[in-house]
Amino acid sequence: MIQVASNHERDDGVSPTQEHHDLRWVAAAFESAQAQRLRTGEQIRVLIQTRGDVKSAGPRATGDVEAVLARIRAGAAPAALGGLGDVYRRHWNEERELLRALSERIGRHPTWPWLERVRGIGPSLAARLLARLEIERAPTPSSFWSYCGLATVVAEVYRCAECGYEVSLATGRSLRSGHRVPNSGQPCSGTLAPVGEGPRRVAQPRPTRGESAPYDREAKKICYLIGISFVRQGDAYRRYYQDQRARLDASKSDWIARRRHLTALRMTEKLFLAHLWLVWREQLGLPITAPYADVRDDAAPAPRPWAMIDA
Repeated sequence: MIQVASNHERDDGVSPTQEHHDLRWVAAAFESAQAQRLRTGEQIRVLIQTRGDVKSAGPRATGDVEAVLARIRAGAAPAALGGLGDVYRRHWNEERELLRALSERIGRHPTWPWLERVRGIGPSLAARLLARLEIERAPTPSSFWSYCGLATVVAEVYRCAECGYEVSLATGRSLRSGHRVPNSGQPCSGTLAPVGEGPRRVAQPRPTRGESAPYDREAKKICYLIGISFVRQGDAYRRYYQDQRARLDASKSDWIARRRHLTALRMTEKLFLAHLWLVWREQLGLPITAPYADVRDDAAPAPRPWAMIDA
């Protein structure tokens, strides 16, 4: 899959190419086991909530499903759940085993000395993302952004002369027939018309039904999970998100809060990908494109990778 520039083998004879193949295979197996465990857990949740007579599942079984699942993970599968408890625990054990395999393999990755010191991303998310990226096919940081669905596209701007509502749509996307008055929620009878204010860019839209995505959907999902993790428990990247959110709150007050949040989140994810790209290529001795981390709309220099780690 990935062709590493140095092409050096490890002491045990495993080439970087084979290492990447192994990482990708284990990551895919982990994601499958996790999905199966979650589906089984949801089946157990529905069973408990619909059967008030599941007394043996534990105290307050109908209201504390997580406690029941925790008991199953610990080895105490309630008989009232039938074989579902055993299936759930089997998926849980498989998921834990594959997570250990992921952690072992991620520890040998060229970027891990940096990644393990970034607060808010653990071995699981890191390995799942790295397994989907190929550094030699990414001559610039924007290659990572595009592959992960974080690039921007040209948009058309429409505005209602009656209420002032404005919307930007990716070129080629259909305009909805109706809209609501800003800050009121009331339907507006005005018409949205294109405005000629020069080119504008927006986030890549989701593919429509029957349309192929021009990016890796799973990679985009993983980047979103990493961004949310940064916001919840990160350090430097959380501060970066907060700075961008504050800037958007001041300059884009006409945007709804969710749009400002998602924009700041996307900027944080893009900065992280730029840093990952730089660290990875530096470790392999590949050419670096400069400036490599200027992902913000303003001209201020973006922070560098080693400034974002946990001391």
